[in-house]
Amino acid sequence: MPLRFWELSLEYNSMAKIQTRVALTGFTALISVGLVTQATYGEQRSFTPSYESAPTPIKRHNPNDTDTSWLNDANVNETARKYLNKALRPDGLRVEALSLQANQAELRFRNNRYNVTPQAFGRAARAMANILPSSVSTFVLTPIVDGLAVSSVTFNRSDLEKYENHPNGTELSFSNAVISDPIIKATNLEYDTSLYPKFSWSLGPQVEFNHDDLTDSNQYSVRARVNAQWNVSPGFSVSGAITKELFGNVSTNTPSSSPLQHVRSDRGLYIEQGDPAVENLKLDYLFKATPSIYGRLSAGYLERAFGGVSGELLWKPASQSWGLGAEVNRVRQRDFGNVFSFQDYEVTSGHVSAYMEFKGGISTQLDVGRYLAGDNGATLSIDKRFANGWSAGIFATKSNADVEEDTKTGFRVTIPLNWIMKTPSRASYDVAFGSTGADAGSRLRADNRLYEKVREYHGTELEDSWARFWR
Repeated sequence: MPLRFWELSLEYNSMAKIQTRVALTGFTALISVGLVTQATYGEQRSFTPSYESAPTPIKRHNPNDTDTSWLNDANVNETARKYLNKALRPDGLRVEALSLQANQAELRFRNNRYNVTPQAFGRAARAMANILPSSVSTFVLTPIVDGLAVSSVTFNRSDLEKYENHPNGTELSFSNAVISDPIIKATNLEYDTSLYPKFSWSLGPQVEFNHDDLTDSNQYSVRARVNAQWNVSPGFSVSGAITKELFGNVSTNTPSSSPLQHVRSDRGLYIEQGDPAVENLKLDYLFKATPSIYGRLSAGYLERAFGGVSGELLWKPASQSWGLGAEVNRVRQRDFGNVFSFQDYEVTSGHVSAYMEFKGGISTQLDVGRYLAGDNGATLSIDKRFANGWSAGIFATKSNADVEEDTKTGFRVTIPLNWIMKTPSRASYDVAFGSTGADAGSRLRADNRLYEKVREYHGTELEDSWARFWR
């Protein structure tokens, strides 16, 4: 299996995060190493010993204390959010919103630290038990990922107290928890207004190494890269990335001879002529159409080679092991050098997708549809996630393009960085190897695809890693 292309970049941003971007044979992966990482990338299972602090013991409530006069305080929600944030911040969690009723409370929270998501649920449940009044007997925990409420896990307060030190507490706590789809508009839900709008940015070098088969030469390019994102409201963001060439030896003296539209094989022209380059500049809106249907709308300069609009729907009930999705893109190929101009090539691409999860960390994905060069085909992926946090997968794409390289195959590996750092982190090191297949079977490089955002917070994934709930 020939190695065609790989890329390495390091970025340091305002959130003390170092990002490393690696691309092998046309597949780009993101490595994030640092103090704070977003809740979008990272593997979920890791039972590697770490030097993290022990969780706070659960305080026993008085079941006979049914006083609900605390609800008469007009500022009770704000006060509760304040104390919950104080308890959760050392664990890398943040209150997004809170709903308080006499006997039930729903906490919507961000998980910025734990790549084993049941551990985040466990820490959040302890904070609720130690802070909320005794009359609140039911806890609903709803993780928020980029503005999306991705699942709800409901606990009886008494069960948490009963099973915390029980010899079979892991199994009992899971069997008595209820995993469901979040209510889109929960009763009395109040958001933390300080979270939106929010601006973040990053700056760092980007290095590309490329072996050009046409000239049989090794090429490199070193650029400066600036990323910026403005989170306007839950699910709605504006983002962009700009690169500036510093030095390199990229040459395009031998043009691509592919009979298909050069959707990928003219990459060298973008590197050579795009200086500076607006790699992307786009709007993203993530939303819930129903409790179990997720949506994404993206518009703008979606990647370095294409701009336009992209839409996606995903049906994935939280307690169900399988789901269905569809994506449609209407895009136009961008000009090589003129930052905001386009070429004449325009295409509608898209896929329907089926997802299936199995116990033991095995998941499959089948995508069938039309690729950027106008060819049709299918991509099958099979991934295995191990108990130590590692994962490995294989993928294959078969296209009906009438070219020699109409098939793409390869494999990928995910290395959780908490395995190295011995401290909780959502950072991971992702690498993919495989054949490029030239222009055939090439998909749009869209950010924010939905399945990877929601998968780890749903039933099958939670059950596989629930052993970390009490950690």
